[in-house]
Amino acid sequence: MKDFAIIGAGIGGTASALALSKKFDITLFEKEPYLGGCSSTYKRGKYFYNSGATTFAGYQDGTFLYEFFKKHKVEFNKQLLDSSLTVLINDKKIRRLRDLEAFVDEINGVFYHEKNKEFYELIFSITNRFFQIDDYYYSNKDLLSKAKSLYSFKNLFFEFSSLLFVKADKFIHKFFNGVSKEYLDYIDNQVLIVSQARTNEINFLTCALALGYQFMSNYYVYGGMGTLFDSMAEKIDDVRTNEFIQNIEKKDDSFVVHTKNNSSLNTKNIVLNSSLFDSAHLFEDKKIKEYINRYKKFDFGLSAFMVYMKLDTNKTFDHHYQIILPNRLKHTVSNSMFVSFSSSDDEKMKGSVTISIHTNSAFFKDGTKEKKQELLAIIKKIVCEKLNIHENEIIKCFAATPQTFKRYINRTSLGGIAVRYENLIYKLPSNDTPIKGLYNVGDTTFAAQGWPGVMLGVRNLQRLICKI
Repeated sequence: MKDFAIIGAGIGGTASALALSKKFDITLFEKEPYLGGCSSTYKRGKYFYNSGATTFAGYQDGTFLYEFFKKHKVEFNKQLLDSSLTVLINDKKIRRLRDLEAFVDEINGVFYHEKNKEFYELIFSITNRFFQIDDYYYSNKDLLSKAKSLYSFKNLFFEFSSLLFVKADKFIHKFFNGVSKEYLDYIDNQVLIVSQARTNEINFLTCALALGYQFMSNYYVYGGMGTLFDSMAEKIDDVRTNEFIQNIEKKDDSFVVHTKNNSSLNTKNIVLNSSLFDSAHLFEDKKIKEYINRYKKFDFGLSAFMVYMKLDTNKTFDHHYQIILPNRLKHTVSNSMFVSFSSSDDEKMKGSVTISIHTNSAFFKDGTKEKKQELLAIIKKIVCEKLNIHENEIIKCFAATPQTFKRYINRTSLGGIAVRYENLIYKLPSNDTPIKGLYNVGDTTFAAQGWPGVMLGVRNLQRLICKI
């Protein structure tokens, strides 16, 4: 019997498998032939593309992500970026530079305000201080565990309590003594990338951490984001790809994992890296289904529409762009899109482009083919016009809807439920559960989405299981 079966090899699942494999006998299951989930790299025809997440932020000394990779000798080819993002808004350009002073000059060139320097110094200091505090853990499985973990947050609460209970948009307006609609729209769209919410939906601490991403170390990963998972997988003994989990049977003190190819595995514990919103169907056990369905209210249907391109061009592009438009696009919930270009010196990924925009999964439940083609054409036209890409430079161009992601990675929702203002601590799912032997990890549980957020959940899982 295995000690742990980990379901899903996204960021949380793969990193948890690597962490737990040092002390336990584990098996990592993934339904696709490659690892990574939303952060994977896949091949279509002759070419490779990054499936969704294309940024690798927060890999710097002092963060758990950095220490984890260092401890487990996860090696990969990378390039440190001076600018994490180039924002195009109303014919204006802002580079989100890592250097604080340089960025203040940049933002003042577009949205001048006498308090910009003070504001972004505050963002910088909050971000740095937040990742220095490392003495807390989060458990929501029972009242005693809640009380103990609440006490562990004392230093974090003491440091940031004044920022936890104020809406970000109100804080910003008060700080600047009013801010233009265009400037707030710029800030909203920066925050949306990280938190999946806007400033009127989150507290200012969340807003500050989202804006602080630009000051963290951001890297381009050669060979695609999937190389990060390949490096981790090399150090895990039992990784099973192409294994679709049919159901998980609860026994008295164990679980039986049944796969679609009629194989089964007995295990003492389960770690779900599948989206919590999409996991209830895996179980027949009434208590487990009730627990998972308790959090269905946090599924707002927020998802992504993706466009992938393969270019043949000698033009040079920045690695990441955000295009902010005057109005929301049809079949979406956003007025901005994120565009990522692979490096021209990356032999495997050269010419690969990944474009994403927020949508709602409900938009694509019917008439999907027509909506898909219509939105693909709209996005393609905007990106080509804004970035001077000609039709004869495009080798391939295709799109993915939330239903496409449901088919390939078994989820339609994006992560980030932990950041909304109304979702204060202990309303949210933790990495442990009231069900003995059942654990969660990933972007629909503590702490948030993206590499730094999900890895904080991996750290929390280690502390709950290994007591480290």
